[in-house]
Amino acid sequence: MNIRQAKTSDAAALAPLFNQYREFYRQASDLQGAEAFLKARLENHESVILTAEENGEFIGFTQLYPTFSSVSMKRIYILNDLFVAPYARTKGAGGRLLSAAKDYAGENGAKCLTLQTEHHNRKARSLYEQNGYEEDTGFVHYSLNVPAK
Repeated sequence: MNIRQAKTSDAAALAPLFNQYREFYRQASDLQGAEAFLKARLENHESVILTAEENGEFIGFTQLYPTFSSVSMKRIYILNDLFVAPYARTKGAGGRLLSAAKDYAGENGAKCLTLQTEHHNRKARSLYEQNGYEEDTGFVHYSLNVPAK
């Protein structure tokens, strides 16, 4: 298994896996939109995508979005997406991607990695906890849907 950073030229090959990830979160399939979204993030340097490959095929990815902490005055990466193809989930790709994300964040001066997942996603929560992530009980998180204008 090879873990590496995705390039813009990987967007088309990575799109089916990204599409599966979105479907897991009950979004309609949109392969063309998935490719365009990934390509835009990579072209505009708006995210870092780390991939797991086996036999020349993408079997998993994680996507990191950079942001900052005003309090610590340091970079933070949001580990926004982590997905491993269902047939490959016993191969250790998830743990290897999390390790690569941690290494990338550290090499780029980040204070921490943050993430969120659904409460009922026990498998993901277990994987995160096995890799040193701790549930944040110190803050309440809110979100607000903003209507398009």
